[in-house]
Amino acid sequence: MLNKLIDFFKISEEDRKIIKTNILNENVRRVFYLSVIGIPISLLHVILFISHLKSSVGIEYEWRVSIITIHTSIIILLSIISLTIYFAFIKKRSNIRLAEICIVAVALSLLFGGAAISAVDQKITTAINPFIATTIISSIILLIRPVYSILYYSFSFIIFYLLMNYAQANPDVLISNNVNGLTLSGLGLCLSLIFWKMNLTRIKQHKLIEKQKNELIENLNKLKFYSEELKESDTTKDKLISIIAHDLRSPLASLINVTKLVSEDFDIMSPEEIKKIMISLNKETELTFESLNNLLLWTKTQRKKLVPVLKTTNLNQLVENSILPIRTLCNQKRIALANNIAEDIDICTDSSMMESVIKNLIINSIKFTKEEGNISINATAYEDKIIIAIQDNGIGMEPKVLEKLFKSGSEFTTNGTQNEKGTGLGLQICKEFVELNGGQIWAESKFGIGSTFYFSLPANK
Repeated sequence: MLNKLIDFFKISEEDRKIIKTNILNENVRRVFYLSVIGIPISLLHVILFISHLKSSVGIEYEWRVSIITIHTSIIILLSIISLTIYFAFIKKRSNIRLAEICIVAVALSLLFGGAAISAVDQKITTAINPFIATTIISSIILLIRPVYSILYYSFSFIIFYLLMNYAQANPDVLISNNVNGLTLSGLGLCLSLIFWKMNLTRIKQHKLIEKQKNELIENLNKLKFYSEELKESDTTKDKLISIIAHDLRSPLASLINVTKLVSEDFDIMSPEEIKKIMISLNKETELTFESLNNLLLWTKTQRKKLVPVLKTTNLNQLVENSILPIRTLCNQKRIALANNIAEDIDICTDSSMMESVIKNLIINSIKFTKEEGNISINATAYEDKIIIAIQDNGIGMEPKVLEKLFKSGSEFTTNGTQNEKGTGLGLQICKEFVELNGGQIWAESKFGIGSTFYFSLPANK
């Protein structure tokens, strides 16, 4: 029992935080409204007592004057308190200490006001109704810590006792009033402790519910995130199966057929026929290799495995390195490929990623450019970025194709001018690699005239 009593008066660290925030806010709000309501009530008392003041004489006159004085003082005090709370706490929340002082001032005004008015009332009545009212109001309205509550109601009774001994001359009435005052103070203390415990428990429960709600929201968001990841993984798996089953199966089948044809008819084939077949075989092999490479890169990007390693690189040399492995594809279609980039432009980028981007964009242009066409690579340097353009005079694209070109989840593949096939991943890889390096990618095209693919990269500073 003793331990429970001690625990009741103990203040935990959580309780301290609640007292400094929630309970302070609640007390300020209640004191403000109590002050706003108390002003017209006291004003009404003043008006009523003044209206009958002229007809009063003797002790009744003194009683009315005392009541008017006390209620006028209460009006002034409550006006100051309500204005202070409004401007210092509710409107700006700039002075918490001042708000705490206002709460104490209201508590003390209730304490002294109830006792003082009850003492003055003893001139004409034995009732202690004002003390009853202020004791009940303070226990219900104010949220006072248990230790302070004991001190408050003890002090309240002492003030009441002293004033009553001064104002009440009849010893029988005095004893009755003092006993009633003690009972009321005890009742007020009990109510105060009950309301304190109820409100503290309510706030704790509300905080716990709020915490659990936030945890549920967080867990739900995590669940959604993991669900999306699973969907993406499932989409990736389906895409891989589709590519392996269809897009890579066809070129590999062609390779098998070509090698079978050469092995069976090698003796009867002319050198020109063998050379033509080998050129075709080389082309198919290079395209298949690039498709497999794109497939590997795309899989890594889907699994968030790639992180760019930024280094200062000469752009012209980077483009030359990108062109070298695929120049034979241009030669096979007799396409003129021109690197027009100035030799003094440096960029800060991941060279490996950018080589993949440039290579994929050039292969895309080769794919949709007819024999003896032209492809040019240009760059424009701005203060904060470099824009690279890969332009061809190929077959171009219709607006509806251009619109969904780089949209995630809309990968598609179209056969080239010589029925070249692809996985549909090249442009998606370009977009992801450019964005990983802090740039953007876009395209312009006119059907039947050609296309230009642009991508930007941050300038080397």
